Amino acid sequence: MPYSKSEYTLVRFVKSNLKNKKYKAILKHKKTGKEVSVQFGAIKSDGTPYEQYKDSTGLGLYSKYDHNDKARRKRYMERHKNDDLTNFTPGYFAMKYLW
Repeated sequence: MPYSKSEYTLVRFVKSNLKNKKYKAILKHKKTGKEVSVQFGAIKSDGTPYEQYKDSTGLGLYSKYDHNDKARRKRYMERHKNDDLTNFTPGYFAMKYLW
């Protein structure tokens, strides 16, 4: 579910409690104060995290999987150019904080 940036604010990142995700973004509703979470960043079925361009979440839990390859980053961004990046979605967080 996309969460509107005009209604929610990003509070923090934490390690995901799901075995197939890296991080969880905690969002807070600006009026009600209710917190929701968005899981993002893929982990393979064998438990190995996929590489990313650069982990810039501030936690750095998966920084050792940074590849810093600009050509790979460009291909990732091209594949995901039609993703919804206007709201707080998993794709938004992956693009902004991992790629």
